Amino acid sequence: MGRKTRKEKIIADLRRKLAMSTTQNTPSQAIPIIVQPESISVYPVDLIKKDLTKTIILSILAIILELALFLIIQGKIHLPISKLVLPISLSFS
Repeated sequence: MGRKTRKEKIIADLRRKLAMSTTQNTPSQAIPIIVQPESISVYPVDLIKKDLTKTIILSILAIILELALFLIIQGKIHLPISKLVLPISLSFS
């Protein structure tokens, strides 16, 4: 047989590459799977408990303060300051 043409050389190279890839198909030659990082971060349980405790305490304090201010404005609670004059008059009746 005579000289190979360029097209025949390309075909022969492709056959060799295909034969090598099918016989040596190891996990290192497998297509890598790209895993995108999760958007949710995982925090330690102790940190979550501490944060939740602070949030609950601050929420309770805010509710107590609002209730106390409401009762003071209503006149249900009297402060020891006898001459406390509020700059606004509110009537809830």
